[in-house]
Amino acid sequence: MYLKSFVAILTLTTFFLSGIFSGLGSAMSPAFAEDITIDLERFAGNTRYETTVNIARENWEDASTVVLARGDSFPDALAGAVLANSSLVGGGPLLLTKPKQLGPEVLKELQRLNTNSVFILGGTGAISTDVEEELVDNGILVDRIHGNDRYETAANISTRAIKDSTKAFLVSGESFADALSISSYAAAKNIPLLLTTFDHVPQVTIDALVELGVTDVSLIGGKGVIGSAVEEQLGTANYKVDRLRGGNRYDTNTTILNSLDFNLDQIIVATGASFPDALAGSVLAARNNNPILLVPKDEKKIPNTSTGSYLNNNKPFVNNFFILGGSGVVNNKIENFLRTGKMSSRISLQFWDGYGDLAMYEKTLSYVPNNLTDYVHVLSPNFAGDLRIDGSFGYSFSNSTIPKYLVGLGQSKGAQVVPLVYSDGKVANDMLRSPDKRKRFADSAVKMVEETNANGFLVDLEGLADDTTDGLTALMQDIYGRLSPQGKLVMVSVMAKTSDRAEPWTAEYNYRDLSKYADYIQIMSYDKHWQNSPPGPVAPLDWVRQVMAYAVTVIPEEKILMGIPYYGRAWRQDGNAWTSKAFGWAIATQTAAEYGIKVEDIPRETTSTDEVGVPTFQYTDASGCTWTAYFDDRQSWGAKLDLLEEYNLGGIGSWSMRWVNEDSATELFPLLKERMN
Repeated sequence: MYLKSFVAILTLTTFFLSGIFSGLGSAMSPAFAEDITIDLERFAGNTRYETTVNIARENWEDASTVVLARGDSFPDALAGAVLANSSLVGGGPLLLTKPKQLGPEVLKELQRLNTNSVFILGGTGAISTDVEEELVDNGILVDRIHGNDRYETAANISTRAIKDSTKAFLVSGESFADALSISSYAAAKNIPLLLTTFDHVPQVTIDALVELGVTDVSLIGGKGVIGSAVEEQLGTANYKVDRLRGGNRYDTNTTILNSLDFNLDQIIVATGASFPDALAGSVLAARNNNPILLVPKDEKKIPNTSTGSYLNNNKPFVNNFFILGGSGVVNNKIENFLRTGKMSSRISLQFWDGYGDLAMYEKTLSYVPNNLTDYVHVLSPNFAGDLRIDGSFGYSFSNSTIPKYLVGLGQSKGAQVVPLVYSDGKVANDMLRSPDKRKRFADSAVKMVEETNANGFLVDLEGLADDTTDGLTALMQDIYGRLSPQGKLVMVSVMAKTSDRAEPWTAEYNYRDLSKYADYIQIMSYDKHWQNSPPGPVAPLDWVRQVMAYAVTVIPEEKILMGIPYYGRAWRQDGNAWTSKAFGWAIATQTAAEYGIKVEDIPRETTSTDEVGVPTFQYTDASGCTWTAYFDDRQSWGAKLDLLEEYNLGGIGSWSMRWVNEDSATELFPLLKERMN
């Protein structure tokens, strides 16, 4: 949500000492011991489109040429700041538009600026001919820069904007965060900004490097975003390569700000959770070579981080802060550091294995790189036995020492270990309907935690009847009341839903009431397409976004763990029925290779609301059965992980580590470290 347009100029005395940083820790205080007077301005609108208009309105009196980019997708606009600040445009602003409609506020601003020409970024699929025709009808010349894909579009923008350059920045074409950090500097210094995939520099990008005469390439972001293969490819081609990176998008941001020469008279502040405001602000920042500082939503995540240190070290040199966006994207607590509420670390809950034996538990844990807590904070094994008729349960292992050993093994790596109990159908329903059986269930849960020295307990009950809603809430109330005072974590898994009434088979999960009796609620935002459904993505991004958008309206956002699937499925049809088998990323790509499909050639199924999409392919096995496969990969996992910032969620709950092996671990875990921290 954005606020209506305003520019608030504040004179702040003892700005961070007495205001923003009050109570946030002595480590942040020394630099602000003296009185400092600064100006703070906020540029905002009801929408991202209005925000960019207001940035232009407050900072440009006129602009004969303007850059226009799509506002609902980032790739085409990433190099827009370089173009806008080039001699081709002359330093005009960057505005955003809807793909099929030029907003009246945008047209009005172009008229106010006396604009007579517009550079459109992207093809007609990005910005339609209807938008182009409306511009022409209003007497504005149009020059469209586009390519066959985002990589070619960026290459064409750079070669149009810049005649030659020995230096170039290379950013991921799959995520926006790191590009936001470098875009203003690239524009200010007239350095091309080009895109790469994770593991291969596209030929169109190579061609642009050659045409521009580039000899030195700086990779922007860590190896979870741009892999080592890119570095090796460029080195083999005799480019001098360096890398600006940090442990996450905010650390990468401050690494860039600390490594390069910026004018600190003013700092542009934007959310790191989405791209539109920072893209438009990068043009503003480029005018005077000012830095763009990316901030998270939670102000309490800033102290004792690189963002806090950057502000602490540079605050004496800053005269102005420009905040981009309303309080819905950069909360008023940017003046008091982002938002109020519970200060809690984002957690990575990994279901260790739902069904495995001891060897499987040990093997899956071995795939996690050293320093496990960079990737995993909570491990949830399933060593509970079947739910008995009386509501109690014991252990699935006949050797009673194994559960305690597994808890100790996970804890020895630094993780908290929270065992789960799973049940469904009639036995679970009967237990939830009976107060006596619920008590025996809770007794068994408390006993398991005590006997294994576990850090808590997770309840996973599925396939429930409509009349068990109150019983499930009562069960969680009992367990929470007994374990929480001991400092134990209490968690519950719930099926995904997009509204109170959207999926009738999920009515038994009262999100709002359950959140009172759980530290975290893991939402199973997967199985949109399941074992016996027709083929389709297990967790399509647009559906997961709908689930999270609903969840945050009824559950405190810091308690929500978004479900991430590590598995995909391949379906075959038998008459009118569908059946499927599950597999992890490694098996999916190996299967494709067996049938002559290279990983890089696997097509992606995208939609108008999910431009990242998921890989999908078909194959016919030796018996003549045709299978249709869908699975997640680095791009689709990354897109879903970006929802953590978009909705300020408490973390993820991933099902499950049994689908990870030595091959997929190298794809997955660097990504978790990059996006979770």
